[in-house]
Order: sequence, then C-alpha cells, then structure tokens
Amino acid sequence: MNDPSPLTNKVLILGAPRTGFALLLNILGELWRVPFENESSTQRTVNILLHPLGECLYTAILQFFQRHYPAEDVIFNQTFRSLLGGPRWLDPQNTDNACVRKYIGVKDVGDMTLNIYLPKHTLFYHDRVHSHYYPKTWVNDTEFSRLIKFASMRNPFGTLYSVAHSINAITGEYINRHLGGREADLRVKFAKFRLSDIELVDGLVKHLISYLKEFSAVKNHFHTVKWEDIIQKPAETIHGIAVARGVDMDKTAAQAIWDKIGYKNLTGDHGYNFKKDRTKGSVDDWKNYLTNQHLELFRDHGVEEFLEAFGYDKLRLIDKGKYTPFQQEVSSALDSGRQITDGLEDKNLQIFNWNKSNVTVTSHEFKRFEKLSYSVIERASYKDLEILEQFAAYIDQVMAGINDIIDTAYRHFSETEPDYAAWKGVCREFSRDHRAFFSDFGTDIAQLFDQKMSIIESICKP
Repeated sequence: MNDPSPLTNKVLILGAPRTGFALLLNILGELWRVPFENESSTQRTVNILLHPLGECLYTAILQFFQRHYPAEDVIFNQTFRSLLGGPRWLDPQNTDNACVRKYIGVKDVGDMTLNIYLPKHTLFYHDRVHSHYYPKTWVNDTEFSRLIKFASMRNPFGTLYSVAHSINAITGEYINRHLGGREADLRVKFAKFRLSDIELVDGLVKHLISYLKEFSAVKNHFHTVKWEDIIQKPAETIHGIAVARGVDMDKTAAQAIWDKIGYKNLTGDHGYNFKKDRTKGSVDDWKNYLTNQHLELFRDHGVEEFLEAFGYDKLRLIDKGKYTPFQQEVSSALDSGRQITDGLEDKNLQIFNWNKSNVTVTSHEFKRFEKLSYSVIERASYKDLEILEQFAAYIDQVMAGINDIIDTAYRHFSETEPDYAAWKGVCREFSRDHRAFFSDFGTDIAQLFDQKMSIIESICKP
C-alpha cells in the first residue's frame, strides 16, 4: 500500500447523518492517516493544546450543572469531551469560524444543544475533516476546497428509517446510567414514537431534502460513496475509495478492511450508534417501517429529483394490504393524530432522544437563545430557565478564554517557527500568560497543560 503524495494529505468528508457517514470516515482512516509530523509546527502546537482546552470546557460544563443537580443526573456523554467532540461545520455566516455542537441533559429537568465557536483552522486537527452540513460552504472555502472530497449517500427513505430507530449519545448515556444499560426493544419504541409524529417527520424530511439540494449543486466536487454499495459489495467499493484517495491496494486488502470494521460500532463512546448483534445490512429495511404518509411527505418536498440523480428507484407507494404490524400501528396513529409513546413513559427518554438537530423548525416547544460571542444554546427543552441563562453567560466566558488561547497560539508560534531559540522563548511566555486559565479548572488540568507545553517546546528542537 503506497502513501499518497503530500498534496493529498488530508480529505474532506461530507454526508447527512445516517447515510453511511461513519463507515466512510473509518474506511478512509484505514486506508491512510496523515502523520502528525506532516503538520506545520504551529498546527501541531494547536492540536496539542486542544486536549487540555477540551478538558477545561468539559470540566466547566460538569461543574456548573453539578452545583445545581446531583452528579449522577447530569448527562454528558464522553463523545463530547474533546473540544471538537460533536457534530462540526464551517459557519456559513462567518467561515473563519468552526462550529461544534454539544448535547447536555439533566435527568427530570431537560436537555439542550450547545454550539461553540472556534477558529476554523482547529478543524485541521483531523486528517479527515468531516461534517454533516453546508456542502457549498466547504467547497467555496479557499483552504478546505483544496482537500480531496468524499461524500456519503443513502436512499432518503433508508435514511429516515435509520434516523427513526436511532439512539443518540445523550440517550445512550442515560440508558447506561439509569436503566442498567438495557436497550431491549427501545429502538422500535423510539421508531414508533418518531414516525407517528407527522410534524417531526416533516421537519426531518425537509432538513434532508435541503441538504440534498445543496449537495447536488456541488456534487461534482466529491467522490460520492453510496451506503448501499458498501453494504452489498464492500471490497469493490472500498477499492474504489482507495483509488480516489490515491492509495494503491488490491481487492484482497480492501476485503480485509471490511472484515475489520464491518458491522461494528465505529463511534467510540457513543456505543448506541450501532444496532447490537447486527450481522448484515438490508437496503430495503425501510419498506417494512415507513408508511405511505411518510412517502407522500417525501414526494411533496421533491425527493423524486434526488432519487433519480443518485441512482435510486422511483418513489412507489406501498400496498396497504401488505403493511407489516408496525406499519399498521403507525399508520393508524397518524390517521388519528395520536403519537405512540407506549414503553416510553419515562419522559427523559422522550426528551433526550427527540431530534433537536437535523430537523427544520417545527412548532414543538423549545427555548432558543441569542448567539453570544463564542457560543449559543441552539435549542433547549429545560425547566429551569434561570439556571440555563446563567449557564449560557458562563460558558461564553469560558469559550472567550479558549478562543483567546487558540488565537494567540496561531499568531505567536507562527511568527517564530522554525527558530528554536525564539520558539522556546514564546513557549515560556505562553505558559506564563495562560497557565492561570487552566488552573481555574483544577490542578490536574494545570499539570496537563504543563505536560503539553513541554512537548510543544520540543517541537522545533534541532
């Protein structure tokens, strides 16, 4: 297997959620990873600093809520612990900013999505820059547009089916902590809950169609990989990805990659992202769960254009006489205007697993906050609004400090590399000026900062 040329070091991966995005991301990771040493000294410095900075934000969030609620009731999955942990994108309003979404919940109180803003170059922390949002913004950006670009794609009906059965990270954390980790048949209950809420489905469909519309306008910039192809012909598809990536490999090696990652959880601490005991995928699962009411929403929002564009079968309504018991129950609930909540009497499950992202605005009640300088509470279903307002102000102050440190690092270190004497002086000055910020979050984090600065100081050592 040959390494790609230096001009193809990094890749950009786009894809709507539940479209084989994690599969594509991991396949590309198995093909080739950019060595840490290939980064500029300044970028390596920022990459190293992101670890203690992430610990600062993680600690700030936990400490704030644990001052108001029992520690075991504060639900914050490890997926979001790192600074860049969570869905991320370039801010279309200001592409100098990267946005990262965090999900935070409190048992019996509610939850929220928190978006934080960072300098966009922090996204180069990843050798595979990846996002679910704004294809045009990435293509139009001067720097990111130069990366080799891949995109995941899935039949829109299959995407909705997968979304309906999904368990997000915060719900998975709640299940582990308060339900003994027993998933049981929760996925089916969540699917009935979601699919019997026609306004929610409408919001999900609108959001997906909006993405497909924007992606279609720039699709020629991407090597598009269909989830169905990965599932049905993995070795051939992985080989095609390798060719597009500039990696020389045969189909035997491609099959070995699939044998390693196929039908496994690929999202780390978000252990519920993948259905347990799944040994094979079916491209037609959705036909046993979606009803004509759902398909008609897709049709009303123009899905047929995209089915044709990406090589999927035309929309055909389902013979109601062949509905499965699941479809019969959901269809009946939709006809009567009743949302199915059976088995979800624990309201935390309903609140935590409601789709607060990847859905257009609906009439469902959420508290929305104004964007502050470095953060915004995007949507919240939360009882204690006074506490939430205090949190919004506090976390923006924390993010102001984090952004200042990152901006200073980019500015000061880039002025001195590769002069080691000057670099060493900047390191000492940087440590002196910023250590107090890390100390505010505890001795352990201050010591972690010291350790990282020792590594940074050695970067330019001759």
